[in-house]
Formats: sequence, structure tokens, C-alpha cells
Amino acid sequence: MRAARWYAARDVRVEDVPVPVPGPGEVLVRVERAGICGTDLEEYLDGPVAIPPGAAPLTLGHELVGTVVGTTERVIPDVVLGCGRCWWCARHEETLCPDLVVPGLQADGGLAEYLVVPAHTCVPVPAHVELDVAAFAEPVSVAVRALAKAGNLVGTVVAILGAGVIGQLVAQVALAGGAVAVVAVDPVADRRALAERWGARACAPAAAPATVGSCSDGRGADVVVECSGVPGALATSVELSRPGGTIVLVGFHADTEPVPLLPVVLGERRLLGTAAHLWDRDVASAVALLARGTVDVAPLLSAVVPLADVVAGGFDRLRTDRTTFKILIDPQGATR
Repeated sequence: MRAARWYAARDVRVEDVPVPVPGPGEVLVRVERAGICGTDLEEYLDGPVAIPPGAAPLTLGHELVGTVVGTTERVIPDVVLGCGRCWWCARHEETLCPDLVVPGLQADGGLAEYLVVPAHTCVPVPAHVELDVAAFAEPVSVAVRALAKAGNLVGTVVAILGAGVIGQLVAQVALAGGAVAVVAVDPVADRRALAERWGARACAPAAAPATVGSCSDGRGADVVVECSGVPGALATSVELSRPGGTIVLVGFHADTEPVPLLPVVLGERRLLGTAAHLWDRDVASAVALLARGTVDVAPLLSAVVPLADVVAGGFDRLRTDRTTFKILIDPQGATR
């Protein structure tokens, strides 16, 4: 089969590799769409970041939808795989497993024609959900998990830093969850315009304090979701939040980030991290939101390209064009 293999920063090659063979409790999935996410792009540009040293060559990709070989069942394979033996896995907290494996980062992933995955973590996709919609289940599940960390959103003001794909999805899920106002903060005008399409207010970073203040009678946001990962975003998140508010960190970078302690401690703000997702909670909820049409992903799809074009049409386009949102790879097909 063909697979997109990461060798080093700026070195991804599409080449032939053996079709994987499922073991006990596993299934072989024919990959029909695989998304390129920010983590994949980071590995392409600067890796290894999450990829272990010495793991190259490794097949990238962890946002995917496919069909279980030998059946007609279309599924979203969850890619957060714990060891199954540790204290965290016993509590169904696989995202915290010290031996966590994410295909596409610590093992071969889904930018390939086929992938072997555990059968029990495959979430079925209703037949009416189109492939290009189902392919967003993984990023939607990231948004679902991030907002679940914040608690009940009814009547809240939510500020989102970074209106890329995850930020746009967080905006939609927050509004569907009962937020009375969502403010999307981003320097890119096209991203701000799209956030307003969902019903959010959008502004450039310089206008964020005034915009959030106007939505909250000057108190600050009840919830801030940091999706940008840019240096300084943590301090901005604290600034935009109200005393007693919640800050959920989705974006990250490799360097140390200073924490403004006085407003966090004296203002009794909650500072939470969120990563990945669980198949039976976050991924299942994401599939349901997509199936009901609660979350609209059509405007987020920038292109579908074949696996052979994954570098030029995928990674390099995302690297150079900030107006691009999501690029999906079709390992079985052609550009459109």
C-alpha cells in the first residue's frame, strides 16, 4: 500500500509499505479520508516533537474515517491508545497513560491506504453522514472535550483565542451548548469572518479586551479557550477571563510559558489543560453532533487531495497560506 512516511523535518515521502495485518481484537480499516492537523504540520516543519527520537520512518496521520475491511461499516477509529494495564487506563483515562500511543505520532498512522486499529474503539458513522463531514470527527472531539472541562456553558460568555479549525469548532460547540456570547480572537480577517458566520463575535487581538468586556458587562469571559498556542497566549487568556473564571488550554508550544500568578491565585481562576479524547465520550459525541448537523464543517474544508500530493497540496499549502483551514487526504482517490 501507499503511505506518507515522515523521515525528518521537511522530509515526508509517499512510498510503498506492507499492508498491516490485524491481530486479536483488531480490525483492518480502509482509510477513505485523513485530515492534516496542526500537530502533523508541526512534525513536518520542526519534528520530531511528539514523534519519539529514532522512530523514523513513521506514517503520519490521526484524523481519519474509513471502512472496516470485509464489512460495509464506516467508522471513526479512535487513536488514543493506552496500555490497558496502568492506574489511569483502569480508570478509563487513557489520555493520561504514561505509555500512551497515538498512531501517526508514536506508531504508524492513517495517512495511508490501510490502518490496523483496536476494534472496540471504532465509533460507527451513520450512513447519511458524508465522508468529508465524518473526517472532522476527531477535531470536533477535541472541541467537545475542551468545553466539557469548562462545565455547564448555559448563560456563559466564552472567549476563544485562535480561530483556526479547532477554534471554529469550539465556537460552534459552545454556542450549541448554551453560551450567550462567543468571542473569537484571531489576527486573520478570513478566520474572523468565518467565526461570525456561526454567530460569534470576532475581533483582532488588540480589540479583544474591549470586545470581551462589552459582552460581559466588563467582568471578563466566564470561559477562555486558548487554541492558538502562540507565545504569550496564556497571559492573554488570564487577562480576558473574569475572576472565578475558567481557562482551558488546547494550544501549546515547546517553550516555557510564564504564568501571571497574582490574577490566577487572587482571582481564583481555574487553569486546565486538555489533550486528545476518549472514544466513547468525546468521539461518540462528535459523531452525533456531525450526524445531526449541529456542527457545520463544510466551510472549513479547503481541499481534498490524493496521497501522492500530500506534501505540495497539503503540508506546504498549510505552511504558506493562513487562509487555508482543513485539507483532507484521499488515499484512494484524486484531487478535487
